[in-house]
Amino acid sequence: MTSILISSVQIIDPESAYHGKQTDIFIKNGIIESMGSDLGVTADSEVNGSGQIANTGWLDVISYCGEPGEEWKEDLKSLSAAAQAGGFTHVGVLAGNNPLPDHAAAISSIRKSGDGLPVHILPLGNITREGKGQEMAELNDMVNAGAAGFSDGDNPISDTGLISRLMEYASGLKPPILFFPYDKKLAPGGRMHDGIVSTSLGLKGMPAVSESTALDQILQIAAWLKVPVRMVRVSSAETVDIIRKAKAAGIDVKAAVPVLNLLFTDEHLETFNENHKVLPPYRTEKDRTALWQGLSDGTIDAVMSNHHPQDIENKAVEFEYAGWGASSVQTVLQAMTGGGRPDLNLIASALSSGPRKLMGLPKVSLNPGQPADITLFSPTAEWVFEPSVNYSKGVNQPLLGKTLKGMVTGTVKAGVCFATTPAVRNA
Repeated sequence: MTSILISSVQIIDPESAYHGKQTDIFIKNGIIESMGSDLGVTADSEVNGSGQIANTGWLDVISYCGEPGEEWKEDLKSLSAAAQAGGFTHVGVLAGNNPLPDHAAAISSIRKSGDGLPVHILPLGNITREGKGQEMAELNDMVNAGAAGFSDGDNPISDTGLISRLMEYASGLKPPILFFPYDKKLAPGGRMHDGIVSTSLGLKGMPAVSESTALDQILQIAAWLKVPVRMVRVSSAETVDIIRKAKAAGIDVKAAVPVLNLLFTDEHLETFNENHKVLPPYRTEKDRTALWQGLSDGTIDAVMSNHHPQDIENKAVEFEYAGWGASSVQTVLQAMTGGGRPDLNLIASALSSGPRKLMGLPKVSLNPGQPADITLFSPTAEWVFEPSVNYSKGVNQPLLGKTLKGMVTGTVKAGVCFATTPAVRNA
């Protein structure tokens, strides 16, 4: 028998009868047994929640992991530690390149390797064989093996015939296909957003139209087939406008934005910092503002880490040759707080309820009788992101060494309370 008492914590969960209130939470055998004040219970462990927020456990739609094949970049254990420190209880993981996760055995292996970690690993399978965008992978077999969704990572699918077949096939599956809207042919050799800054730096650009035209094409196919569609890694004002109009027209579309695109713009690349070379690229302040507006008005449903750890050999090179991606799963809250200082309800919807809806997962709530799946955090506490508390193996941390606002103080997964990080204990 295990029990946890979290005392005097503020609840942020619109599905909870205690939303906006300060209360105690008593957890027994993985279930929220009671909530209220002066519960008169004793517990195996107690957490003082004073000054903290309790939200339903956060979910990251996609994080990339090197295991199996490139464990030195990130393995499931290090990813899980970084994700838990970032406040996540569930993480959609696109794992490994040897073998690639395009068949049932790979999905089963990822699930088994994730057992016992402090976050629920949700394996993602490749949409197409070897992620090449040419032939549909064994989606149904991977669903039966436990796949929570499908993605080809950095490789967008451009074959419209294949896209339509995928949509029709996936409409009969519960786990979603996560489309990355990007037309590479409109951005040959692109290294950053196409604009004034790219011109001044002498780097080839990636215009916003390379995203918006691909997205519009996918949405038109979804409208024609009358099927739902899920988009990830949206980054431009044009994209936000297209999604807003599609939702108004009745298309079942949900979308996620990478958190760093809410914080940074293309101007942050003026120093040629390789850690800011990400896909999709940072765009302009106009785009950043539009992304925040889309998140606030419900056009964009979720915030994702877009965590893509790299080793020193792939980042400590000239900008043009550096690998794509940033290690970001541990600092999603801080990027949101620094990028727009959102209200608590927005944090809750963007990191918990929104991602669950996008992934087709059941609702969770902070109510008696519900499974204990909780993220504890302070939106105002400040701390320094020192290397000693960087739990990812990724060296490409844009926020490393910075004083950050917002602090995750712990998580509860399946009734197990995971200790707060050294950054919290030393604050």
